[in-house]
Amino acid sequence: MTAAPVNGRELAASELLAVLPAEALDELAARGTRRRFSAGQTVFQEGEESRSLHVVREGTLDVVRDEDGHRALLLRVHAGDVVGELGALDRRPRSATVIARADSETVEVDAGALDEVFGRHPDVARRMLGVLARLLTQSREAVVRDNWALERRVRERTQDLRRSQLEIVFRLGQVVESRDPATGRHITRMSRLSARLAEAAGMSPDECEALLHAAPMHDVGKVGVPDSILHKAGPLEAGEWDTMRRHTTIGAEILSGSHSPVVRMAEVIALTHHERWDGSGYPRGLVGEEIPLVGRICAVADVFDALVSDRPYKPAWPIDEALAELERRAGTLFDPMLVELLRGLHDELPAIIAGDQSLPDAALGPDH
Repeated sequence: MTAAPVNGRELAASELLAVLPAEALDELAARGTRRRFSAGQTVFQEGEESRSLHVVREGTLDVVRDEDGHRALLLRVHAGDVVGELGALDRRPRSATVIARADSETVEVDAGALDEVFGRHPDVARRMLGVLARLLTQSREAVVRDNWALERRVRERTQDLRRSQLEIVFRLGQVVESRDPATGRHITRMSRLSARLAEAAGMSPDECEALLHAAPMHDVGKVGVPDSILHKAGPLEAGEWDTMRRHTTIGAEILSGSHSPVVRMAEVIALTHHERWDGSGYPRGLVGEEIPLVGRICAVADVFDALVSDRPYKPAWPIDEALAELERRAGTLFDPMLVELLRGLHDELPAIIAGDQSLPDAALGPDH
């Protein structure tokens, strides 16, 4: 079946060619060729000699480029769009491959015919270049807008994912604490105090925030401790103490192998928050600064909050008495420098304990 002849009105559907006078459009149409492409068929290949441009009449074409063994989509063109115009104008090799996304029809315009039109209509070249420059500018601006929108969506999605992860972290800590109802909101206060103490110790803002979210998992290993031991009213026997102490290594094992900085920090805390400055702690008997700083910080915050909290077996201690007790144990159980820094936070401690300081919602938990 013979293809219908091309007419100038078809070419005028393209914004780039619409600037041509009717006479020039008819000249190009007389030299144009109607082309049909099935879905998946290549219109032209990257690196080929540029001999023509294509005005899309029907369907959709994808402009793609092979990069590092992968095919990247650069542009999607539809009816009225033109592809291959730059190569047709300056004869450079094709800079991309064009493939029919769906069954499509184009009008192929020979580059030689364009040259002849430009020769007979010198002012046309200037007008076409003006349109081309505007279209390229609009295309570049669209890419910038799309990239900005994509970055915003990625940023929002990342923030949503991070909030979800932090809520999971917090709830994991709550699961552990829920097995011991007496501790109540201990993990929130303890993590808040740990982050503030880390700030006073000179840790970076990012490290302080990570500690804020990692501290709630300090006792996650208690999920491996039987309730009969965890809730025993009287003193624990030697074998029961051994089981209880294993919550540090169990917690570290649960948290090991993560790519998350928060979870990696939580692994260190779970393993070391019962180490003692004088080496009498567990599970490794580390001494002094052998104990990671985050483990030493959480040890101080954990005990301080336990002292100032109401428990079934004791009333809450006043802040000054709790500080005095930590100072008495500084150099044996606790890092003396951290105890001194905690004393320096004296005026802030009531607000930290009461939860008046601002924290990310995910860290505070759903009952905040």
